[in-house]
Amino acid sequence: MTVSSSPPPRPRGGFLLNGCRTLATAVDVADRFVLDAVCASTGDSVVVLVDPRHPGVGRTPLTDRFGQRLAGAGTVRFDDVPIGVDDVLGAAALDEDTAAPFATVAPLALRLMLAHVALGVAEGALAEARELSLAASHARPRGATKYVLAPPSGTDADLLLAFGELALAVHGASAVVERATTAMAATLWTGRALDARGRADTAALVAAAGAVTDRAALRAGEGILDLAEADGLDRFWRNIRVLTGHGPTGPALRAIGDHFLYGGGASPARW
Repeated sequence: MTVSSSPPPRPRGGFLLNGCRTLATAVDVADRFVLDAVCASTGDSVVVLVDPRHPGVGRTPLTDRFGQRLAGAGTVRFDDVPIGVDDVLGAAALDEDTAAPFATVAPLALRLMLAHVALGVAEGALAEARELSLAASHARPRGATKYVLAPPSGTDADLLLAFGELALAVHGASAVVERATTAMAATLWTGRALDARGRADTAALVAAAGAVTDRAALRAGEGILDLAEADGLDRFWRNIRVLTGHGPTGPALRAIGDHFLYGGGASPARW
């Protein structure tokens, strides 16, 4: 994508955005797009904020993806979409160590959003398994329709233990995500005054939220298959496998350890 200087008489100058981009989530529902673009006149890479409601923005959803089919992936095309000066968040430097801290917040916001999605999958899986288990005493035979094979007794010790462990994992993930969300809100409120230490502190909390929710969601998706059977119940596990299959967790965990040991000096590239 490219941005070029807007011709007069556009107020306060600004740019025009042209090009296309495939996005993995929220094409149809996003309030704003945060994108990298190249300035046509200088060749500089910048991070820009785009209003998807502008008539120059065209969106084509992708509906044949495995797993998270409801995530809203698709291709977005931009035709002379105006970008105000205030909507240029900063340089998208190839060397993230030289980029302004606030210009590198967008990837953190995306990771936090994915942590919320993973948490939602975990909570949804656990809630559906609970409802199926509570209804087990009234279930029809296996061949009737989708129904539960979990133990009907609410006092079954193994059943209670299994649900307790899954609930504990989901509650813990929820607490970590809430803390990271509070930190992200403060970071966005700070705006361009954000320093490297503040950015690193937020990045550590976001990385922790991602790691904890991924594990909790995978555990919930697998665990409910041992507790109940119903048509479509495996979708939780399939969806979370797609969501968490974006890369190894080792680098993020090492970065969390680096931040814990040495404070806010972790390089933005490590996040």
